[in-house]
Amino acid sequence: MASLRSTIALLLTFSLFACSLLACSQPARAAEPSAPTDPALRAVLSQLFNDTWEKSADGITTAERLHLRARELSASDPRVDFALALVQLHYLRFSEAERTLTVLQTASPDYWPAAQAKIHLAILMKKYSAALPEIDRFSERVAATAIDSGRAEARREAAEFLGRIFGYLEGPAAKAVSQAAVADVRARVLTRLASPDREAFSAAFGSVNERFTQLDEETRRTKAESIAVQQEQKELDLKRLQTEQASLAGDKESIRKQAQEAFDTARAKTAALDQQLAPLDAAFGRLVARSQLIRGEIAQLDNSVASLLTQAQLAKDPLLKVSLLQQADLISNQIRAADFALRNVDAEAAQVNAQREALLRQRSVIVEQYQGDAKRLGVEAAKLGRTEKRNVVQQKEAIKPPNGFTPQVQTKTTAAASITSYVEFPLEREKLRLLDSLR
Repeated sequence: MASLRSTIALLLTFSLFACSLLACSQPARAAEPSAPTDPALRAVLSQLFNDTWEKSADGITTAERLHLRARELSASDPRVDFALALVQLHYLRFSEAERTLTVLQTASPDYWPAAQAKIHLAILMKKYSAALPEIDRFSERVAATAIDSGRAEARREAAEFLGRIFGYLEGPAAKAVSQAAVADVRARVLTRLASPDREAFSAAFGSVNERFTQLDEETRRTKAESIAVQQEQKELDLKRLQTEQASLAGDKESIRKQAQEAFDTARAKTAALDQQLAPLDAAFGRLVARSQLIRGEIAQLDNSVASLLTQAQLAKDPLLKVSLLQQADLISNQIRAADFALRNVDAEAAQVNAQREALLRQRSVIVEQYQGDAKRLGVEAAKLGRTEKRNVVQQKEAIKPPNGFTPQVQTKTTAAASITSYVEFPLEREKLRLLDSLR
């Protein structure tokens, strides 16, 4: 049994040694292309950056046109698509850049700059679930070049990039992405990386954690200061509002008293006038009735005179005619006396009515004045009511605990949560590297 175990152990040792030799014999795949030999391609890509890096309205259109020209010269060179992606990122055209980088990665999976740009962009767009598989695949490509001493600097940069990315995912973005998934991918990445690269990874990871701690502490401190300032302001506002509320109550009571006083005064004055109007109304009514009665009597007498005159005209007997005319003359005298009495009654009625109209005008003036005062006081009371309601709302707001959110706090909170505070994709550096690689 011991011999069997020894044999198995020997076989396993040999197998591992053989696998190591086999792995070492595999050439590392180049992550970047060699410098182009076509001067035309170099000229087009240089023009692409020269004509578009200064942002303009037609910058993207120009970049797309020159990109098509570059693809006609070399469709397989990953720098052609990467140049367009850099311009798209520079113009914040993230969706277009994502499509360009996806096509580029499919065609050139070992082109590291595109892989890092795509990972950074996915996290910038908060597509964390999509970023994790990209990170996993990128770490495999980085680890595959472990024996290539010429790629040591590129691996160190890649390891630092991955360390900052995981520092962000496990720190500022911890609540936005599954930490179990992040931990699983990180474990695989660290297993793949060689010892120097793991050290670079850990240092970058720690730098993000330190930066996040610093920003978070600054945010907390700024928020605490804001809370203290807001609390002090709320206390001042509450005292002011309470003073205003007491003043409003006094103003409301003053308006109520003014309104009551105006009403009582108007009622007293109109009541006094109504007392004076009552006998005048009664007298005027009697005079009007007397006038109508006399007018009725005069109308009857007029009819009698007209009848007697008609009979006198038709009478054959002279004596009868004279008698009828004498009767008509007597009635005419009665009419004249009634008409004189009527004029006296109408004159007296006009005099009484003039007194009534004067008193009624006085009453109307008093009523109009009261209505004007009541309307004015009503408007003032309505304004006070609105101010009081607003005061109550503001008091409720002043009683609420301060939240500490200010534009400054919001800016710091956003900075602490943003990927660019920890891992800012170096567009300018990548542009210069691409241009340098064309020489």
